Amino acid sequence: MISEDLNISVRGLSHAYGQHIVLDDITLEVRRGEFYGFLGQNGAGKSTAIRALCGFVQPQEGTIFVAGVDVVQNPTEIRRVIGVVSDDIEIYDRLTATEFLEFAGQMHGLSSAESRNRATDLLERLDLVDASTRPIVGYSLGMKKKTMFAAALIHAPKVLFLDEPFNGVDALTTRTLCSMLKWLAAEMKVTMFFTSHALDMAERLCDRIAILHNGKIAREGTIGELREDAEQHDASLEEIFLKLTGARTDVDAALAWY
Repeated sequence: MISEDLNISVRGLSHAYGQHIVLDDITLEVRRGEFYGFLGQNGAGKSTAIRALCGFVQPQEGTIFVAGVDVVQNPTEIRRVIGVVSDDIEIYDRLTATEFLEFAGQMHGLSSAESRNRATDLLERLDLVDASTRPIVGYSLGMKKKTMFAAALIHAPKVLFLDEPFNGVDALTTRTLCSMLKWLAAEMKVTMFFTSHALDMAERLCDRIAILHNGKIAREGTIGELREDAEQHDASLEEIFLKLTGARTDVDAALAWY
């Protein structure tokens, strides 16, 4: 029986592509309202893990429960309770923001009136009202990202998967979105599952952090616990990350031949 306080529970998640093991016995738990960072180098297995948690990839081993839904057994049902914002811009850009959000709401089972009301509220909160009747194709990257966030939120998901959500977004838009996400986590108890290569942002936002290395969780905990484990009590998350993953930083030596 999964605790009602848990919004994500993963046990023994493993997956391979041919002979290449991408995820190796991943186990983690994320509580309601928690801002959880899932960090790793390129190729560490982050994207495959997120795709498995969202029901897009059927894992070869393990169990996954998200907001009480058995994702392995019911990969389509999970769409009702999650929102996804990724680095890729996947949007019907010939529609206006209003049309796109109303469409997204109805796809999630909301009535036409409820979709319209929620779209209006989200457009106001994200400062998109003036642009809401123009086709999205003419929007800036930041405006498109805000529209994607609105579409991910319109059905009031219990879990938000945020995969590099701020890439290419200006500082003001990033601050607006971060404030909204922190409010949703703190006040509405929405769980945030966040990946980013911007480690300073992860350090500011996340309650707990897992560092994935070669398909395994190398460390997990609060930033204070990670510092204690690494015996670096004043270290930044970037310094801890580099130590745990063994990433090379000797650029001068690497380019000595130049």
